This record gives sequence, C-alpha cells and structure tokens, in this order.
Amino acid sequence: MSFRSEGHDGAVFFFDGHKWVASADRLGPARMVAPGTVAVSVSGRQWMAVGGDRVKGAAGWRFVSPYVDQLPVNGDPVCFSDNPKSLKIRAKLDAYLDYYQECKGVAPSTVVLRREQLSTVGALPGQIYKGARLEVFV
Repeated sequence: MSFRSEGHDGAVFFFDGHKWVASADRLGPARMVAPGTVAVSVSGRQWMAVGGDRVKGAAGWRFVSPYVDQLPVNGDPVCFSDNPKSLKIRAKLDAYLDYYQECKGVAPSTVVLRREQLSTVGALPGQIYKGARLEVFV
C-alpha cells in the first residue's frame, strides 16, 4: 500500500525521525518546522531543516538526497527539443551559466528550473547540461 493511499495527501511529506508529521503542497519556509525535520517530495528529493531551534523553528533547508543521474541521450548529456519555447529557455540558461561563470569564476554545479521549463526543453531532472546538473523546483 502506498503512502498516498493511506490518506496522506500533498506534494511534500514531513517526518520527525521515522514518524510522519505533516504534508503540504510545497516545501515552504523552514521556520514552520523544527530543526532535524526531514521533507520528502513525491519525486524522492529530500531536505533537512537545519539551524534555529524548536521554539522559533529551523533557519533553512539543506538538500540531502543523492542525485538521480540520468543516462546520456545519443551521446549528449541532454538532448533538447528544438521548438521555439525550448530555444528561448536554452538561450536564457546559457546566459545564466555565462553570467555565473563570469561572477563566481566557476560554473554552477546545479541549476534549478521549474517543472514546465524542464519538460519544455526535453530534459529530465538530474541530467547534465554544460557541466551543470539540471534539477526541478518542487
């Protein structure tokens, strides 16, 4: 029996140790939960509430789940769609990667896109594009 079929609705599930404590449509601010609370999205991504205290809540979220690597497509880490929307998103992504490299001196390890952006370009979460792992915003 799945977790959802037991009456736990939501896109993100919150656990205190091994005990389920809540579910929500999105991750939300960390100050709403105690430090040490683990949040798990329906896609399997996991975050831990860190910092803060039990009275005022946690100070932030730390991504803790391992990356899900996706295999290359035709030798390329990502095989993008060539429709007009995809080309526009790719141009903005390229501009962002160039800007980040120029400002920080290194390429970002991860770039987070909205789910509809990722599907429009034809990529899956965890795939690599120009050295950056593409992830989806939950």
